[in-house]
Amino acid sequence: MALLTLDFYSKELKMSTLLTMVTPDSTHIGETPLSERKCLYLLHGLSDDATSFLRLSRVELFARDAGITVIMPSVGRSMYCDDINGQNYFSYVANELPQYLHLLMGVPQKRELNNIAGISMGGYGSARIALTYPEKYTKVGLFSGFLNPVAIMPRLTEEQRREFPFMMVKEDELNTTSLEPMNLLDAEKHKDLEITVRCGEQDELYLMSVGFYKKAKHLGLNVTSVFEPGDHEWRLWDRYLEDFIKTMK
Repeated sequence: MALLTLDFYSKELKMSTLLTMVTPDSTHIGETPLSERKCLYLLHGLSDDATSFLRLSRVELFARDAGITVIMPSVGRSMYCDDINGQNYFSYVANELPQYLHLLMGVPQKRELNNIAGISMGGYGSARIALTYPEKYTKVGLFSGFLNPVAIMPRLTEEQRREFPFMMVKEDELNTTSLEPMNLLDAEKHKDLEITVRCGEQDELYLMSVGFYKKAKHLGLNVTSVFEPGDHEWRLWDRYLEDFIKTMK
């Protein structure tokens, strides 16, 4: 496989940012151009960056076997949110990045070719992006995702409140804020979106994943889940990623 590293200036972030991609090399590309290949936007967790999946998972091997392109942006500790010191990380990943890569190298924009997934904070970002723009994605994978942030807001420390002020929501907005993925779930809007939820049963985010799955299932959405023994760690995520990419073939 070919590994691409791109450092470019983002209009939404108002700075240069790092992106890594895995694409077929000359021995695997055959006659299928990038514009006709399935694509996975893969979002990292709170303490990671654009290189984490390459260092800690077998994503390159999985991408080679499936013949897909994997796009891994860096977003720091932004929670994939907008309006952070003038920087718009949600808009960057959801809109600017796909459009830029389409113009730059022909990354497809067709819904049937695009998928999104993430771990932990990346699961949160993937959920909000896919549920906001279901017309852009076929599948969304939520692995140990931070899927119910309003539930823990009363328990945040002062340090956490200072670090993530953009996540603070007024009490009367808890059931309507778009920062809460479960508020975005809609039976009609998301009827064609394939949702995968996976999490370890010893993970501190386990109950969030269960709650999200139950609400999606109650709405009659196309959602599947696997809950199994395990914690918040890469050995599980590597397997989750392998299984998810296999469904993209």
